[in-house]
Amino acid sequence: MKKIIFLIVFFLISNQLVVAKEIRTRFGFYINLPSNYIQLNANIDELLKKDSEGLVNKEYFDELVSGSTKTDMNIEYLFPNKKYDPEFNNMNITSVQGDIKELMTLSMNEICPEIRNMMAGLYNKRIKQYQCLDNPSFIKKKSSPIVYYFELDGPFNNQRAHLIMLQIIRGEITSFTLGCELKNCSTMTKDFISMVNSRS
Repeated sequence: MKKIIFLIVFFLISNQLVVAKEIRTRFGFYINLPSNYIQLNANIDELLKKDSEGLVNKEYFDELVSGSTKTDMNIEYLFPNKKYDPEFNNMNITSVQGDIKELMTLSMNEICPEIRNMMAGLYNKRIKQYQCLDNPSFIKKKSSPIVYYFELDGPFNNQRAHLIMLQIIRGEITSFTLGCELKNCSTMTKDFISMVNSRS
């Protein structure tokens, strides 16, 4: 009996079991947030004003969001509260008005380079795209007609950006983004996918 208990405990510890708590996002849906993350709401416009290092190409960003209302500019940050530097390792959620079915009229051969070019323009640097998938098996579709998954270079050296676009609320496109240092991406990507799959 002790061996079975030991094996169960060992299995749980070795898989870095993280207890999650259900939170309501500012966009009205729920996610299971791992207990080692904290939630912070912000307005993108305000964050850009504070970008003293010029990490984001503000002119390009303004062009991308032209016509958006201030309510479209909300962002929910999820920061690790231990172990990882939150400046380089964090997640965020945004939601904008739009119909994801419009994206479905485009082929992946059109979407993939467009996302890469958009992110390169936003970061004002050349970037590589490592994955560009529609309906990947590791992300639950739930009520979304389609799920898009992208993995690209992040804005910092030795960093990756993971982007998931889907529909949770009809008439809105929700994006989940993970930025992680390469050394932390394996663990953080598991947390990220688990969080996205927990949405309700």
